[in-house]
Amino acid sequence: MYLSLSNNHLVGNLPEWLSQLNNLVGLSLDYNLFHGPIPASLGNLQNLTGVNLSGNQLNGTLPDSFGQLSQLSALDVSLYNLIGSISEVHFSKLNKLKFLGLSSNSFFSNVSSNWVPPFQVQDLEVGSCHLGPTFPAWLRTQKEVTSLDISNASISDSIPNWFWDISSNLSLLNVSFNQLHGQLKNPLTVVPFADVDLSSNFLEGPTPLSTFEIELLELSNNRFSGPIPEKLAQSMPNLVFLSLSGNQLTGDIPVSIGAMVSLVVLDLSGNSLSGSIPSSIGNCSFLNAMDLSFNKLSGEIPLSFSRLNQLRSLHLSNNKLTGSLPSSFLNLSNLETLDLGNNRLSSEIPPWIGSGFADLRILSLRSNAFFGEIPSTLSNLSSLQVLDLAKNNLAGSIPVTFGDFKAMSLEQYINEYPPYGKCRGVYYEESLIVNIKDGGGGSIVEDSSDGFSDMWFYLSIGLGYAVGIVAISKPNFIKCFSANPVEVSFI
Repeated sequence: MYLSLSNNHLVGNLPEWLSQLNNLVGLSLDYNLFHGPIPASLGNLQNLTGVNLSGNQLNGTLPDSFGQLSQLSALDVSLYNLIGSISEVHFSKLNKLKFLGLSSNSFFSNVSSNWVPPFQVQDLEVGSCHLGPTFPAWLRTQKEVTSLDISNASISDSIPNWFWDISSNLSLLNVSFNQLHGQLKNPLTVVPFADVDLSSNFLEGPTPLSTFEIELLELSNNRFSGPIPEKLAQSMPNLVFLSLSGNQLTGDIPVSIGAMVSLVVLDLSGNSLSGSIPSSIGNCSFLNAMDLSFNKLSGEIPLSFSRLNQLRSLHLSNNKLTGSLPSSFLNLSNLETLDLGNNRLSSEIPPWIGSGFADLRILSLRSNAFFGEIPSTLSNLSSLQVLDLAKNNLAGSIPVTFGDFKAMSLEQYINEYPPYGKCRGVYYEESLIVNIKDGGGGSIVEDSSDGFSDMWFYLSIGLGYAVGIVAISKPNFIKCFSANPVEVSFI
């Protein structure tokens, strides 16, 4: 007997009469609007093999009685507001458990250091549960686990050596947003085409390779140092998602990265990489998002970028790039974000930039050495919401056609940016930081950074962040800003 009412809009408390369904085998009430506590009487349904209550608005604690469900193989109470401790009592008779979903709750672990669970779980999702501060020793007993999420689990420890014995079975490993420190085993041991997310920790040492090729490698916001391994492409030729951002990497971007032709997301931002951008990146024709910002890259933008015709987000800001905008950019007709700010680019802004970019929503050329007049053709960018041309050498007047920006003239409360390279919940999130002093529409405020006065003129402001903003700044400059320091973020 199965009861499945998932993915509806059902409201109210979970009814007590559910406990009278003695022959119930499967109970699926996930993704509704149920609230209140989970009835302890559900622990009396001894024939239950699967319980899915995830994605509701339930609160309170997980009843101890669930530990008596000896036939249970799948339990999912994730995405709740549940609190309290999870103890050995909750699992006392769950020797058949294969799937355990407790993520996105406020549980804290209360098991002994030598606890041996009665189950051998295959899929363990306990992200945002407080398992730390030490690395959970009971994981050592889980020899069959293939999917492991212990992200944001308040673990402040190094990864023990024994962990790499069980990791060899993992197709998904997510230990992000903890305080893990020390070096990783190198090479990593996971199954072929695994997804590995070790981001937002304090891990250090060289960038690890992998025993087998993997699909996703998320190592951002750690303390990895040294050069990007030349053999990275050889070790992971079919990598789809690579993020090494926010580390301490140095040296050149390896030419061999162009051999990773399956890449959809490449994020190397926030390091100290130097040298020129290798033209071989043009071979990565499936790229949706590439972020090389906040490095020390020099030279010109490679002409080979013209082959990246699926590219939707390109961030090259805060480097030392020179030259002009290559006309081959016209091939990048799917661009939604083009951020080239804070470089040393020097040329007139080419009129063709106003053509062929029907989806362009963010254009930042600020803090370069662009000169000449502002092309009136920019107003043809019908989707443009953020335009930043500040701190260049532009002359002349603001084109009257700037009043024709269609996306800026519309009131917008919600901006949806599809996630780039989304893979098992990991994706590249579009963002742009714009900072100004306090000011209002048409007012003059002092910019203490250089002693000049700035005048701000707002065409449109969206809810919560800057959307469709063009501001008049110093003479001969255009500036795009909101009234306060803000992150422009589309999800």
